[in-house]
Amino acid sequence: MTNIKNGQLSGLGNLGKRQHFEHVIEGIYGTFETPAGRVAYLQTKAKVGGDSSNHGKLIKALLPAREALNVQEMDFNQLLQRDLDDHRIATKLIEYVLNPPANSLPGFFPPVLALLLPFDQQQRPVEYFPTPTESYEEDLQFSLRFRCITHANSYRTQFAVNSENDEPLAIPLGVLRWNSDLSKMVILDGQHRAMSLLAIQRTVTNSWNTVAKGARYQPFYEHHVKSWMKKAEAEGKTIDLSKIELPVTICWFPESPGDVTKPKPHLAARKLFVDVNNNAKPPSEARLVLLSDTQLDNIFARELLNRLRRDTYWQDSFPLYGVEYDNPDKSSTSPRRWSVITSLDIIKDAVVRTVFGPQRIINDPAASLQGGPPLRDMDIRMRDQLSVSSLFPREFQDGERTLICENLGNLVFPLNNSENTKKLLDKFYDTWGKGILYLLSGVEPYKMHLQALQERYTNWNAADNNSTLAKDALFEGVGMLWTIEEGHKLWQLERKHARDAKQPEPDQPDISKAWSILEDDQKQTFQKRRTFAYLGSDSESDIKECERLFKGLITYAAQVGLMLAWASLHAKAAPTSNPNALAIALTKAINETLCSGPTSSRNRKLILLKQLTGESKHPALNALPKLEPAFASQYRYFWLELALAKEGRKHLDGIIDFETADELLNNSYRVYLNLLVNERIRFKLKDSEIRQLNQAEQRSRATTIARSEIINEQSQAHKYWFGTPINDARIKIESLIENIKNDNQNSINITDLTDGGTGNSLDEDNDYDDDEI
Repeated sequence: MTNIKNGQLSGLGNLGKRQHFEHVIEGIYGTFETPAGRVAYLQTKAKVGGDSSNHGKLIKALLPAREALNVQEMDFNQLLQRDLDDHRIATKLIEYVLNPPANSLPGFFPPVLALLLPFDQQQRPVEYFPTPTESYEEDLQFSLRFRCITHANSYRTQFAVNSENDEPLAIPLGVLRWNSDLSKMVILDGQHRAMSLLAIQRTVTNSWNTVAKGARYQPFYEHHVKSWMKKAEAEGKTIDLSKIELPVTICWFPESPGDVTKPKPHLAARKLFVDVNNNAKPPSEARLVLLSDTQLDNIFARELLNRLRRDTYWQDSFPLYGVEYDNPDKSSTSPRRWSVITSLDIIKDAVVRTVFGPQRIINDPAASLQGGPPLRDMDIRMRDQLSVSSLFPREFQDGERTLICENLGNLVFPLNNSENTKKLLDKFYDTWGKGILYLLSGVEPYKMHLQALQERYTNWNAADNNSTLAKDALFEGVGMLWTIEEGHKLWQLERKHARDAKQPEPDQPDISKAWSILEDDQKQTFQKRRTFAYLGSDSESDIKECERLFKGLITYAAQVGLMLAWASLHAKAAPTSNPNALAIALTKAINETLCSGPTSSRNRKLILLKQLTGESKHPALNALPKLEPAFASQYRYFWLELALAKEGRKHLDGIIDFETADELLNNSYRVYLNLLVNERIRFKLKDSEIRQLNQAEQRSRATTIARSEIINEQSQAHKYWFGTPINDARIKIESLIENIKNDNQNSINITDLTDGGTGNSLDEDNDYDDDEI
């Protein structure tokens, strides 16, 4: 078939002459509309094994996001997917493919969704593909005529047409060609089932090292693939990999580049990911924060991680590996890594409390953190704190949307105009964001933790592959730590089964050895160094005491309590100051008090340690029943007490109004004492002697004893830690609790505090695990 059309010899065509594309795949094409914009797709398949067809080559081109993107260097706004659960893939999905039960019904993997995304020659994500050109040409490879859309050397789409009139064929046949140095086929959905086949493919073809970032994951899979294949063969099962085919839907965004009304491919990819995973297993809270482009509090939190990654100042004082941002738990109140100082969940709530409030929680220490958040009031506070009216005109365009400045809030904000988005992010960072990072890295215990962590990173000489794997998991590998943990648990379970069956124990696999390095060696080395950095001693008793101290300090209650102290001081005693400047002064004041003491031989570095029953070495200022999220408001008192002690006040002089600040301190202390008294009353009501009284006498007697004990204990604590004369301390504490009511109506409801959520963010539904210290 040879036709002359538009002066060209269409039988020969120009395909392959102007550009060469290394990858090609054919299938059925279509388009659909989503909230992320118009999406084109090609339905096709990938084959496992050594198949040389286009479908056999496609399996090699499919890449999980962690292999297509440089996670260590990329902006958090470019993160695409939740972490792979390598342990589940290796132990469950690969078995499903290679060694299914003999009596099982036929199985099937639903289609994997992959997205063609633009990159530059340095393999970095770019905003758009090149501007397309359109032509009608013959493709001799398929003996068909096509309408061709070519994006320079990045990729080309071909849609089969009738050779007589260039109308689309009744069967929508399409071809996609691309070059992997400028385009990558990134798995958007179904990454776990895709990775199971990729692991099989790379193992049987010995090609792990041919994938730029694939070799580091080889220890997770190769052993399992070979074991399952060996087991299947031992059971007489024939494994024919050529029969394994994976349905694949390839998507791309066909909009013209540079159109500000249309989403950029990487941005649209994240939105599409949220769309297709809406009804799937919920990602963790941290992953939702990293993915979300629809909530301003998430974007602000992500911006802080971006600052840690790219700003030299923070790289030196607050390295990104000091934050846990890959926790797979749906919700978490404290980090699980022993190495980090905070978590993304806590950072997000620090953003919420400081920028959004609500104002009643900041102004009133007695206000509960529970209940549905007042979204309208929180949006108003955000607009006021960030002076939004000075950033934007009353009405302005955001792509196709018209935004009203006075309506901006957590769900309504500029997103499609990068210049306006940057204005808002920079204002947040310059107003509150920098202070959040400064407090979490500058307050003395946090500062010493990070210094010890940086020292461990620098001095850790990975001598073998297991040590390298352990170090990568702790400091660099997103999600790798949890895979190593699960692998170690599996080995322990296999050892138990072997012992129960009186069989030889299995050899310890590499990932379990890596876990042992982390837990049995590096953790102890770090704790010893941290204790010496903070306390100037590394005795066994000091290491244990320091570890308990930091378990309390690295919690939602302690860190969000610190943010509430900062925000409250700003709102009540320094409303005209820049919050970031106040954060620096607050940090200096707290550190001055911590590092000094009532006597020359005793400092206050352990003042926030919650003493265990029967092990108290000194009177405890911190007598909170638990360190869970609901007590963040009460924890605010401790930070205010440290900041406003006589040693720290000089750093706040000229910045805050001390009379108002002292009033805030007293109100916070009253709320804290109220909590202690009510908790103690509840405990005393269980006393056998008191239970012999009638109900009214029980309450009265328990209240009298509880108040007396709390006054005595707190007076002793103030004398020990601050040198306050015991009678002066008693008079002050008695005056603060003299109006505490005995009736339940005016008492803090301890049950509510310990059993419910905190309403900690702008989301309505928040569940927390208790974190008992």
